[in-house]
Amino acid sequence: MVEIFVENNKVDVSEDFSTLLSFSIDDVKDFGAKNTTYSKTIVLPGTKRNNVVFGNIFEVTAGSTYDPASKNVNYNFNAAVAAKCYIFQSNFQVFKGILRVMKITIDDGFIEYEVSVFGELGGFVNKIGSKKLEDLDFSEYDANYTLANIVSSWTNYNTGSGVYYPLIDCGNASTDKHDFDYKTFKPAFFAKEYIDKIFAASGYTYDCELFSGTSVAAQRFQRCIIPHNQRYLQGYANDLLDALTVMKYDSKYHSFEDGEDTSLPFFTGHSRKYIFDEYPVALDTINLISGFSYNSTTKKLKYIGSNPITIDINQIVSFFDCSWFYYANYDIKYRNKIELFVNTTVVKKHLFANAIISNDSITNITIQPNDEIYAVATIYNEYRGLIPDPYYAYTWFAIQLYKLTIRSNVPVLVPIILGSLFSANKALPQNVLQKDFLSSIFKLFNLYVFEDPQNDKLLKIEPFVDFYVDAEVIDWSNKLDRSKPISLTPMSELNARFYNFAYKEDGDYYNDTYKKRHKEPYGTYQYDSEFEFAKETTKVELIFSPTPLVGVSGEDKVISAIMKRTGNVVGTGEDITDSNIRILQAKKIDGVSSWDIKDGTTVLGSYTSYPYAGHFDDPDAPANDLNFGVPKELFYELSTGALNVNQFNVYWSSYMSEITDKDSRLFEATFKLDYKDIYNLDFSKLIYIDGQLYRINKISDYNTNIEDTCKISLLKIINRIY
Repeated sequence: MVEIFVENNKVDVSEDFSTLLSFSIDDVKDFGAKNTTYSKTIVLPGTKRNNVVFGNIFEVTAGSTYDPASKNVNYNFNAAVAAKCYIFQSNFQVFKGILRVMKITIDDGFIEYEVSVFGELGGFVNKIGSKKLEDLDFSEYDANYTLANIVSSWTNYNTGSGVYYPLIDCGNASTDKHDFDYKTFKPAFFAKEYIDKIFAASGYTYDCELFSGTSVAAQRFQRCIIPHNQRYLQGYANDLLDALTVMKYDSKYHSFEDGEDTSLPFFTGHSRKYIFDEYPVALDTINLISGFSYNSTTKKLKYIGSNPITIDINQIVSFFDCSWFYYANYDIKYRNKIELFVNTTVVKKHLFANAIISNDSITNITIQPNDEIYAVATIYNEYRGLIPDPYYAYTWFAIQLYKLTIRSNVPVLVPIILGSLFSANKALPQNVLQKDFLSSIFKLFNLYVFEDPQNDKLLKIEPFVDFYVDAEVIDWSNKLDRSKPISLTPMSELNARFYNFAYKEDGDYYNDTYKKRHKEPYGTYQYDSEFEFAKETTKVELIFSPTPLVGVSGEDKVISAIMKRTGNVVGTGEDITDSNIRILQAKKIDGVSSWDIKDGTTVLGSYTSYPYAGHFDDPDAPANDLNFGVPKELFYELSTGALNVNQFNVYWSSYMSEITDKDSRLFEATFKLDYKDIYNLDFSKLIYIDGQLYRINKISDYNTNIEDTCKISLLKIINRIY
């Protein structure tokens, strides 16, 4: 007898009810994928009980308010949301997962519900849906971006949670690759904490020694970080800029034009005009600059935010002259010289006069990304009296004080400076799906994900290399239906000749350089199955991109580099860039030559340790590597270390050796399993048949309604220990 429960509510099944379930943890025909229990379409009758359970959704005009905090059943049923489901056969649980209503059929008053069920892994994937990493809440790490917080984070490298500010060369941050500007240090969060938050937000839990244990492998994983990958570190601010200029001088010899100029506002009958146009004002002291960059050559500010903002601008001008009479217009301009302060005018007619101060504000100015703002002085000089020969005069003037402030009407997300508050949530990688993130973690460590048969919403996660350790052996020899065909397929026939294990390509300088030189991405490994009857290539690719390590001659710090660069001269032609998401190992490296963190030319602090982050666990003597394969080139000199302890050799080599061994076979046959076999189903158990050990690859179309045969594919075990 079969019983189905939806959110702990029993549903009716018809007399001819049939549920065909398929079970899989790792289907070798779908290489690199992780699988779950699923069913073919199940048809449930539209009885009074079932109609109530499914909230009478067959009624076209029906509608209700969905409460996600309540069970997805009865009046609260939402067909777009998974409902918890159990299937029992003779009081033994044979399925635990979620149910989805696919279709409702109404025929001459009779109602049928077409549904399907998925195991807990499928439920978990459905729950996180299209959510992105940026939807996670890391706000408990909002903090002031200070030197003290940067340096104190370096001891946090092996905790698996919190903030870590690694030294990653992002370009334009160091002229000598010895000292680095504070802007180099951007917050990174740990891969484990991303996983913890994804599970917590979904309502699921996990049991995984690799993620949370104390083994060497677990300690290594807990050092894995996801570094900041945006061009700028951002935070919310109202005050965007506060700049000051004190005592700027200029002097000019210039000729006057013949003839009188009656356009001057103080024309007296004997005047000539010289226009000294747009004297640019340099900003000496920039106390706060968030959302703007400053070009000291052009003396222009550029708004570097990503969205338009509305701002208020205030300027205070104080300047005086030692020249002949002149008329001065002092102005702030932006975008094609559009004047903002058209009335900021200082008129003087006296030699060596006292300074005149003007204080002006303008509000609600909308600026666009890449708009420039700059201050200029436009000088009109009048020479009175007889025109000297050779018609020239001397003008000298000084800006005694110029103060400029810019403030946003509402807090805006802008690049921040030291001392400002940064938003942790805005420091997360953008537009990365949570399910893609987890899938890449699973692929990187070749993890098996399977449901706990007893505990709801608990997923167990374990690497392939540990999954079958000390496995129990079960004899299914008597369950084999020998009257049905048996097929043995050499494993190489099922897949391609080559298997590429690769990180995703990115366009930063060192990745691009490596790809051009070696015709493959950094950290790639290609496995050759030596199967001569296929030329295809199967690819296991992560969403993460590789990150080359770089060293400079004479320096003892080895640093991951993610930058754009023109030319081959280190330290020149560099530019900061957005990058694809990365995963690196963190470690505080002690005992290096003293180096400085700077703010421009100002030294903020000196250190003999640095916060390393890279694909090696240690750049000087690596013991393991996050890359799949040994790089064909390193961008620094390495004297010692084990380069072959990488992700392929540790987590994938035994798997690949088994499925592509010349003696490997996929054994496919018909078996008769009962409900107790399904209740006790454990993919980590080995199956013994006629003197040979196998792993369960897939169980297809197990009928929960009647005792019947089902198709099972088993993978022949070549070696139990690799």
